[in-house]
Amino acid sequence: MGRTVYAEERLHNYLTSLGKPDEYTIGLILGQSAGQKDYIVHLAKTPPPLGKNVVEETLISSTTNVQQETAENYIKSVRDIPESWVADHAKHVTRMLPGGMHVLGAFIVGPDDTMNENINVQKIKSILMAIQRNLMHNKYLCGDNNEEHLILSLNSITQKYICKSIETNKTGMLKPAEWKFQGKATKWHQLEALVDFDRLFLIAADKDPETLKTQLQDILENISHTIESSITVIEGDVRSPDDPLEIISKSKKDKKGIKNNEKNSNDKSIQINLYIPCQEKHINSNVRITPCNASIRLVGQLASRTFVHQKANVEEANVAVKQDIIRSLASRLEMHWDSLIEEENGSPEENITLHEPPRRVLIALPESKVTLSDYLFPGEGPQEALLSLQELLDLEVNESNVQKDIEVQADPTEFYCQSEIDVKPSDLGKDSSGNNQTTVYVAGISIAVIILIIAIIIHKLY
Repeated sequence: MGRTVYAEERLHNYLTSLGKPDEYTIGLILGQSAGQKDYIVHLAKTPPPLGKNVVEETLISSTTNVQQETAENYIKSVRDIPESWVADHAKHVTRMLPGGMHVLGAFIVGPDDTMNENINVQKIKSILMAIQRNLMHNKYLCGDNNEEHLILSLNSITQKYICKSIETNKTGMLKPAEWKFQGKATKWHQLEALVDFDRLFLIAADKDPETLKTQLQDILENISHTIESSITVIEGDVRSPDDPLEIISKSKKDKKGIKNNEKNSNDKSIQINLYIPCQEKHINSNVRITPCNASIRLVGQLASRTFVHQKANVEEANVAVKQDIIRSLASRLEMHWDSLIEEENGSPEENITLHEPPRRVLIALPESKVTLSDYLFPGEGPQEALLSLQELLDLEVNESNVQKDIEVQADPTEFYCQSEIDVKPSDLGKDSSGNNQTTVYVAGISIAVIILIIAIIIHKLY
């Protein structure tokens, strides 16, 4: 039995609007898989490439450049679709998806029956494999967990569409899939979680010097393992993995009784808490002293909002929430280190440097409760989020639809005041060889992750 794919009728209208007499349009299928069923939340057209030589991280460009280049780079043939360009689009879009949702495949709209020609089918397979490789390379985006990927093809002249699934990890054989456009909207369970961070990571003095990017990648790996090992508590109780969320949600409503008539956003969502296992097993173990020349401290609170389909169970909810936390943290850190022009080495005159990775904002999809994420650096406003939506998801929404207060921007003065208390002259000493030691702090705050990074660099005097 093949896969069954459910999508809302509005997406059919969007798909047909992309048809042009002599052009091909390719895009991404976004949604959630549940066994042999897929629930589609959006179809995102891949913006036209800006040139023949496509490089990583050039997908998001100014609107002016897009307008200047679009006329020259529209796709005349399926064979002309640049695989790396679509794969990079998938990476950027995955950053915006809540946990539990993924790029499920690709769609193509053109003036013929694309799937009837073997050369076109092979090209689309190559595109899907390029997407998979790119997401596997960025494993903390949690984007590659689908054994099968969907291919949806629409003939813009006859308006007929066909859907197939393909196992990109195995034989690559095409399988039938039934795509159903329905007027009734898919129902979702909304999951809410807050994660507090306050971790200190020490960097050994005998370790080879590393860039800030490498240090942050090490932290990301550590935090990922921690989140994966955490215990999930739903509405105050540890649940069995097979318990349906539908029963939990109904029980919550019944307990509130008359209070259900009150407008309260918490009544519409399921609250989830994560508990981290204690790492200290032996209190009386021997103490080992390791010389360190740097420390990175991660402090703050990350807000998570995820959605799972109506028939989902506790296990699916647990996976979705943990994916969302890791994906959100990974997205911010990667965006942050990519934004750095050069490494900050510090100086005796500047002991404290403040890094603020971007914070999370949410935007609801049209006619849906599902929200997508964007990340704003300090000084950026909702307008930047709207630009990302237009370029990456082909969506136009009002600024009022951007939920920008889910994470409040940090006040840098609070960190500097705290640093003056925490760092005292008596804390500075000499190493074993008698050389003086100077400390330099590099701190990063983002209230989404609110990341506080303090790096201490030794300047040895000879």
